[in-house]
Amino acid sequence: MQHTDIRVDDDTTSRLSLQELNQFAEQGLWYDAWLHNVLADLPAFSCALLAVKSQQGPLQPVSIWPRTQSHIERLGDLIDECLAKIQPLIVPPGDNELEYGIAYPVIVDGGVVAVFSGYMPLRGDTLEDVMVEIEKNVLWIESRIAQDLHQQQQLTLDQQKIVIDGYVAVGRGGALKEAALKWADALARDFECDRVSLGNATAGMARLDVISGSTDYALNSVTAKQIVKVMQEACDQRRAIAWPQLHEGALALQAEKLSIAHHNACILSVPVYHNDEVYLMLTFERPAKKVFTQAEADRIEANLALVGVAFEHRRLAELSLWGSIKRHVKRQFETLLAPGYVKRKVFFIGLTLLLVFFSFARGDYMINADAVLEPKQLRIVSAPFNGYLKSSTMRAGDRAEQGDVLALMEDNDLRLEKIKALSRLAQNSKQYTEALAKRDRAQAQIFFAQMEQAKASLASAESKLKRSELSVPFDALIVEGDLTQRIGSSLTQGEELFRLSPLKAYRLTLYVNEFRILDVQEQMRGRVVLSSMPNEGFDFVVDSLTPITEVRDGGTVFRVEAHLEQTHDRFRPGLVGVAKVAVGERLLIDMWTLELRKWLTLKLWSFWG
Repeated sequence: MQHTDIRVDDDTTSRLSLQELNQFAEQGLWYDAWLHNVLADLPAFSCALLAVKSQQGPLQPVSIWPRTQSHIERLGDLIDECLAKIQPLIVPPGDNELEYGIAYPVIVDGGVVAVFSGYMPLRGDTLEDVMVEIEKNVLWIESRIAQDLHQQQQLTLDQQKIVIDGYVAVGRGGALKEAALKWADALARDFECDRVSLGNATAGMARLDVISGSTDYALNSVTAKQIVKVMQEACDQRRAIAWPQLHEGALALQAEKLSIAHHNACILSVPVYHNDEVYLMLTFERPAKKVFTQAEADRIEANLALVGVAFEHRRLAELSLWGSIKRHVKRQFETLLAPGYVKRKVFFIGLTLLLVFFSFARGDYMINADAVLEPKQLRIVSAPFNGYLKSSTMRAGDRAEQGDVLALMEDNDLRLEKIKALSRLAQNSKQYTEALAKRDRAQAQIFFAQMEQAKASLASAESKLKRSELSVPFDALIVEGDLTQRIGSSLTQGEELFRLSPLKAYRLTLYVNEFRILDVQEQMRGRVVLSSMPNEGFDFVVDSLTPITEVRDGGTVFRVEAHLEQTHDRFRPGLVGVAKVAVGERLLIDMWTLELRKWLTLKLWSFWG
């Protein structure tokens, strides 16, 4: 148990009346008075001590008799032993001792709130009589402390009610100003004020918003201007100011002027803080006889600190988009300039250096595009006439050299037709000769015409025989066609049989994003890397920009044609890759944000028109 030098008068002959004891209690000085009465009833005590529990802490000695502290250690030990047992304690005298030790606990609501201890020699009085007298006096302590606890609980309930009223008032208003007015009215009612004024502080400047009891108060009136001065005075000092003053050191000149202007009213102006900055100011006004006490000022500050948070949260929630962005940027900037936050500062410096670097750094502007290798031309091999397929040994994917046979058609009928044509030609030729010998010109003309007809039939048969053999006109790759499963089937004249692609004649098709198509021009150069040959690159030159668009991967692209400056034996039609067109030198930041800037510009135009 901790000890303090607290004593009671030696004059213990006259006992204080109950009324006098209660008067001392009202002034908070009942400890010495109560111990005085105990020693008046029991003068045999050679020493006595009263310890009372503080609001937040252990028992503290509050009154001791006699004035010398030679006995305080053993009295303290007696109290500690009583606390351990939590019951009245009588310690008989030990060897070479003549005094009994007595300790009596005061229990309220199941807890020890005070302990009386003392030493006295046992004379004519019995221990039972002594304990009865002590108990009579302890009953007053029990009732007094119970009354104080009840008052404190009632005060706490009242404070909680005021806080709840404030929360309800802040949350009930339709608009922020209406909520502020309801809150000011609630504060005026709960704290018995004639007027409560609420304002805000921006950049250290106070501004009046609402005054309780009035929805259309002239905020530019003389009284309102004087209230603003009082708020500014408290805001500048960052402390609550009152008139009459609660403590020395605070300047309350404006509060005094406001008080004089309103019949010596009592003034209290309180700043409310958020993140260590004043953001709300409230000024309370009471009649002259209702002076603000320090306890009331503390209660008001506690109430405002609690409800003010809810009010500030609502104010922030109702900020406009621009206001929210401005507040967030300002808070980040203040945090950046505040002491500490090393990581944030390093990140900001690094970001600034990157922006500066990319704002001046230049690089080669290359437009990426998907690329497809396509044949420069396709040759279609079709059936030359109606007939039947005799044989075929090649199919799609095979390489063929010029003159290789792709397929053969049945030619037996054609050979018979050729023989018939030869026979008719020989016969008509003989008849024509005989007619000339007989000088029969008319008959000779007839035979000559038949001879020409036979020659035409012979030529047709020979042409069909030649075309029955389908051969490759140039070195090519068979892209489509497979007749190996159709041997003996009929073929219709003009039916597509094969598609041939030249082995060394290719074109490159690029699919350029619509946002970058205007940067591409003819004769620009670039380089392509094909998926099948990722370790090799091939140069190309842009030939033409076609007005043909396609949708690929969710975006619109334009078809751009180019030719490769070199070929490769491993080239195949349909190979895909990634091409880069060299446009020129530009800023890095411009290249990386081009599509984003164009997209945003388009969206803004479509939104605002």
